[in-house]
Amino acid sequence: MLYKFLICSLLITGLWSCSQAEEKLSEELQTKVLELHDNLMPKTEELISMQSQLDSLSKGKDTVHVNKLKRALAKSDQAMMDWMHQFSVDSLSNMDVKSKIEYLGKQYKDLQDLQKLTDSSLHAAKAYLPQ
Repeated sequence: MLYKFLICSLLITGLWSCSQAEEKLSEELQTKVLELHDNLMPKTEELISMQSQLDSLSKGKDTVHVNKLKRALAKSDQAMMDWMHQFSVDSLSNMDVKSKIEYLGKQYKDLQDLQKLTDSSLHAAKAYLPQ
């Protein structure tokens, strides 16, 4: 009887530890997602500013290239708006821990992809624009 009690106690403790680890992972992912979002937000202002700067050059000799740069900047800006529109931190309270981890993991991956897109379009525009 004591043996069964010990086994049950170990199982319960193990499950509780697992649950705590998953909850901690969920919290860490949420923090990472929000931090990455906060790092990207100022870049959206920069995207818009760069588009305006390129507007003044869109009638010059490099019209095709300038328009390509403007489209890349607009695509990055729209991707951020789309991500913000579909992301819902409030919905996390309605999810179980495993669903939170899955959702936040996908959101973090999406933001990493968005960061690459934003950085590359900003880099290309900055390289083109006169200093």
